Amino acid sequence: MSPEENKRVVANFVEVVQNRHDLAAADHIFHPEFVNHYAPAGRTVPAVQGRPAAAFQQFYGMLLGAFPDATMSIEEQVAERDVVATRKTLRGTHRGELWGLPPTGNRVEWEFIDIFRVRDGKLVEHWTHMDFDALRAQMSARPHE
Repeated sequence: MSPEENKRVVANFVEVVQNRHDLAAADHIFHPEFVNHYAPAGRTVPAVQGRPAAAFQQFYGMLLGAFPDATMSIEEQVAERDVVATRKTLRGTHRGELWGLPPTGNRVEWEFIDIFRVRDGKLVEHWTHMDFDALRAQMSARPHE
């Protein structure tokens, strides 16, 4: 697949799974050999045998519980060979508890970077960088008067 086709695979993932909140669709978008290289606090995210998208579905489902109106905007995408880097922004309203923080009604904007390797039209590897402290600060800050 061309770099442009790979960018479309990632954009489709963002639109269908993250914006439409169709977490089940990730089972078809993630490659059976999917590997997540993300290791928050130095700990790898455990894979669920036979369910490559399970850890993502659990994590994003948790975010949707806190931000039920969440939308994801692709700010920028760069692709080379089979790798696609995407700078994205999640926007939503803090309406559910997350990490022990009760809902505040605050609007949040959380920017992060995802890097995916695409194989056979599916997401096969993932790396990311997310600033959890920035999100927590927006969740716990007092709304602007």
